[in-house]
Amino acid sequence: MSETDALLTQQTSRSNGSNSSLRGGGISNSQPQEDCLMAPLLSGEISSVPGRKDDSTTSNAPHALSALKTNLMVGVLFLGTFLAAMDMTVVTTLLPTIASDLEASSQMSWIATSYLLSCSSFQPMYGKLSDVFGRREMLVASNIFFAAGCFLCGSSFSSNVWYLSVARFIAGIGGGGMTTLSTIAISDLIPLRQRGMYQGMGNICFSLGSASGSLLGALLQKSIGWRWAFLVQAPIAALSAILVLVTLKLPDKSPGRGSVWIAIKKNGHFDWYQIPKLIDLVGCISLVSAMLVLMVAITSLNDPGSLGFYKWTALLLALALTSGYFVHTELNVENPVIPLKLVIGNRTVLSSSFTNWFCTMAMFAAIYFMPVFWQGVYRLSPLDVGLRSVSNFLGISVGSMGSGLYMKSTGKYRTFSFVMYSLFVLGILTLFLTTFHRNSLGYIEYLLMFLPGAGYAAMLTVTLLALIASVDYSHQAQVTSIQYAFRATGSTFGVALAGLVYQTGLKYKLERSVLGSSELLSKYGTRRLEKWCQEIIKDNLFDTSFDETLQYKTAGSFMFGSQGAIGLALVMAILGLCSSMFTREHFLHTSVPSRN
Repeated sequence: MSETDALLTQQTSRSNGSNSSLRGGGISNSQPQEDCLMAPLLSGEISSVPGRKDDSTTSNAPHALSALKTNLMVGVLFLGTFLAAMDMTVVTTLLPTIASDLEASSQMSWIATSYLLSCSSFQPMYGKLSDVFGRREMLVASNIFFAAGCFLCGSSFSSNVWYLSVARFIAGIGGGGMTTLSTIAISDLIPLRQRGMYQGMGNICFSLGSASGSLLGALLQKSIGWRWAFLVQAPIAALSAILVLVTLKLPDKSPGRGSVWIAIKKNGHFDWYQIPKLIDLVGCISLVSAMLVLMVAITSLNDPGSLGFYKWTALLLALALTSGYFVHTELNVENPVIPLKLVIGNRTVLSSSFTNWFCTMAMFAAIYFMPVFWQGVYRLSPLDVGLRSVSNFLGISVGSMGSGLYMKSTGKYRTFSFVMYSLFVLGILTLFLTTFHRNSLGYIEYLLMFLPGAGYAAMLTVTLLALIASVDYSHQAQVTSIQYAFRATGSTFGVALAGLVYQTGLKYKLERSVLGSSELLSKYGTRRLEKWCQEIIKDNLFDTSFDETLQYKTAGSFMFGSQGAIGLALVMAILGLCSSMFTREHFLHTSVPSRN
């Protein structure tokens, strides 16, 4: 029994002698098959979860809501998913343009990673917070944060890269909740056997938002400026908050109503002094602190000389202290924000989490730095880059619905997942090979993102269902948050590390090819070439067409940097495939969670 349920039981016992708990109870400590990490990787045996009834043969689970109301709520949840996805790809398409306008190309990774950082820091908290305060209430708060952040991004507040990064951080707090809580709330409504279909539709909404964001950002940038790409999202987020408030009404027995509401419903009151016992505030603060320090360290590697020895020592010491304190807290606190014992003790949870982590690193490195390659080497416009990203939507649609249909019809996922993850690796490998071409490949480029999109979408669907199926109902929201935590940190690390590799490769190649060219040195001199190299590093749209040799060598430098970034993505994709081999097969049940 979770801490939340224990406190509810105490309150209810005082008022009417009854108690309440989540159906199925907690995870049993006796899970020898799941705990043994060295069990056969290719075993076809389906594992059961102690405390959960394996009801995969049941035709339909009883549900308190009509199909119309359920689908209406799911549609409203998908709106938030669409909006969060659109916001992310608006930035990927406009990233070079924004960095050039703010004269901060060397810090452009902060524009992306600041949003991803807040997502990775706050997403793990939403599962526990929504268990306490309710899915609807936390979704409304998330939409408000997102709207405020988008407004600040488009306003005069974001006058430089650092203020823009702060605004993106605020938007990320809301965006992380919009995606995480939508997934958790749908799991409250839909049985797991059918969950793959709904997750597939959610992935399609996400990819549709991604494709729309690329095109919307390019069109608005070309017509009225890149700031409007953020401003138009604020009123949509406000509308989403209103729709959630009006329509998202979960059944009375659903754990998604929140401990506070359930206690008030049963007892007529809630003891608010118990909130600190339900929420791991120390864990939340230490998690955010550790992630902030880690991102500062990673980003500072772009220019190691900017920090002296003592600052680096202090930074690494702070990272060790915050990370160590977070791990210590989560292993010992009764109600952790991230249940590390659950992650470590359950092979499927651990395997699925690392699969998410590595594959997301690969995917985000690719979707952020392929546009940089296309613009830097092929000199394509943001609109042309956006059109080349549309195939990602088609791939995600096929991968999402294909995986959902397969799991609904068979009730299994393990063999299918291995095939799709292999296609994902093949897709990233294809992207890597294209970075060796100086000239555009024409129409082939419009299809390059299909395989990565299909494989990644299948990975998201399969790992989510594997995670949920491997634990008891009472941990469903927590493991969903765990998946989003690994996915969000993977996206953050992927963009940051790929940015580090890209910047390092670009600087190295410029020094070797431009500053080492006797022809250019004799024509322009060392001082002028050094100045131009600094401009190219700051602004990858810097015009070098006035000299054919300089333009050729600059394009070669962009190629070299991009090869490093996409090569890193390929390595991460292979590691994701290897991690997936440790996932076990579990029953996909046909009932939804409820309180007795």
